[in-house]
Amino acid sequence: MATQDIKGGVDLENSVSGSDQEGVTTSISAPVDTAGYDRSLTKRQIMMMTFGAGIGTGLWVGTGTALKYAGPGGIAVAYTIVASIVYLQYVSIGEMTAYRPVHGGFIRQFSEYIDPAMGFAGGINFWFEWVMIIPAEITAAISVLKFWPATDVVPIAAYITIFLAVMALANIFPVKFYGHVEYWMSLIKCSAIILMIFFLFIMTSGGIPATNGPIEFRYWKNPGAFHNGMKGLAKAFVQAGFSFGGGEHIAIIAGEAISPRGTIKKTIYPIFWRMFTFFVVNIWLVGMCVPYNDHDLINGAGTLGSPFVIAIERAGVMWLAHIINGFIFLTVISCGITSVYVASRSLTALSDTNLIHPYFGKKDKQGRPYVSLIISTALGGGLCYLNCNSKAAIVYSWFSALVSIAGFINWGCIFVSHIGFRRALKAQGIDHRSLPFIAHFSPYLQYGGLVILTFILGCLFYLSIFPFGAKGSAKSFFASYLAAPLFVFDYVVYKIYYKTKVVNPAEVDFSDARAFDEEDRLKAEQDAQNGDMKQRKSPWVQTLKNLVLG
Repeated sequence: MATQDIKGGVDLENSVSGSDQEGVTTSISAPVDTAGYDRSLTKRQIMMMTFGAGIGTGLWVGTGTALKYAGPGGIAVAYTIVASIVYLQYVSIGEMTAYRPVHGGFIRQFSEYIDPAMGFAGGINFWFEWVMIIPAEITAAISVLKFWPATDVVPIAAYITIFLAVMALANIFPVKFYGHVEYWMSLIKCSAIILMIFFLFIMTSGGIPATNGPIEFRYWKNPGAFHNGMKGLAKAFVQAGFSFGGGEHIAIIAGEAISPRGTIKKTIYPIFWRMFTFFVVNIWLVGMCVPYNDHDLINGAGTLGSPFVIAIERAGVMWLAHIINGFIFLTVISCGITSVYVASRSLTALSDTNLIHPYFGKKDKQGRPYVSLIISTALGGGLCYLNCNSKAAIVYSWFSALVSIAGFINWGCIFVSHIGFRRALKAQGIDHRSLPFIAHFSPYLQYGGLVILTFILGCLFYLSIFPFGAKGSAKSFFASYLAAPLFVFDYVVYKIYYKTKVVNPAEVDFSDARAFDEEDRLKAEQDAQNGDMKQRKSPWVQTLKNLVLG
């Protein structure tokens, strides 16, 4: 669908038009650097990959930890606040990426709209985040298997090796094959979540005999809605950040998308609303069906610590518990596959944008970044073997905290980058209302988002100094808050060594966006010549469609 030409060592792209019918091609008249990637991911695949990336350990298992420490009211507050931040992150990424859907994603945006040092620090931070997700997902996968006692006969190291091999294998094939695999895996995740929403709703409404009538907000009164005060809320923020992470990598995927501008524009709102509905609705329902002092939740081993499985057990429907446990296992493995993909692409993006050595960006003829794939898989996979010497719950706690801190920092950088993007548009006389996707009420909402993120990071800093069940120490601080000092260190060292300067808004290069503007113009002419006179929907119907379906 896309062809590449080489002129002077620069890849030129003939991209698919923004037509709803995939496969209709029009030539972009200006050169667009593809960095050797193969644009073969469709809108359907990208939407499911991005959506599926957030449905994993954080939702199925991590919510149990949040409920245990914060109570149902605590997790409802934490997840709702984080969901609002995620919305701002999605629209910020959507506006910047739909305008310039090129390789490098927000790592390139950090570098070109703020400061190359910010691009380096943010890129390393994002790569670090997704490398840490690999052992977190495998740790959870092993715990999930322990729901079935017969699985204990296999050594933990053997399970780790098998899971790593599966994750690596899925990423060895061309990106189009990877897209197909993740599409169907994400479809399975969606099915499982929808099933649980219906089950938990029926359960709390009194539709299951074992509950002896409606539950509703019974557990909000006894044992209570909130637990451990602000400290419990901070613990819930950790799991909320870990659960909601993943959506921002749509900017990274844009470099391998067919018809990138149309694809990105049409996926932002649907992905957010599905994530919001599935996460927030499930959090409220779980808080109604499982009390925070449930014996299995506090002393749960493996998947028995998942509030979803506990709710099914309390309802006495054990056959469904086995089915959901199987779904959870597939979900975790799928997220592990995505983790390898995103980690490798983020390291490659650092190389493609000349922030690190070109060696890390090497790709084969099919556009697969084999060097970064090997490095990311080896490093993340090596950390998985910590499970052989420590309890899974402890290992998972380490990695989930590190991922959450890195994610919150990354979202803050996205907000700062979007503010810089708007300044550059204004300095160059480009009306933001002409963009293919508009983040309304910007940059004021982004400033508000930075304030909320600062508050959350402050809560997590407090938790790292005064952790649950132990005295504060340097070990407890760095085990949960390492990403923050690492980000500052990367930024300062890179800035001092390379003497980088904050980007002048008037000097931001938007030339590659004009290639996509020309593509849009050609498509409009093609539609006019073909007599494309589709009946336009009323404004409110079109707005609703864009929000829900894209």
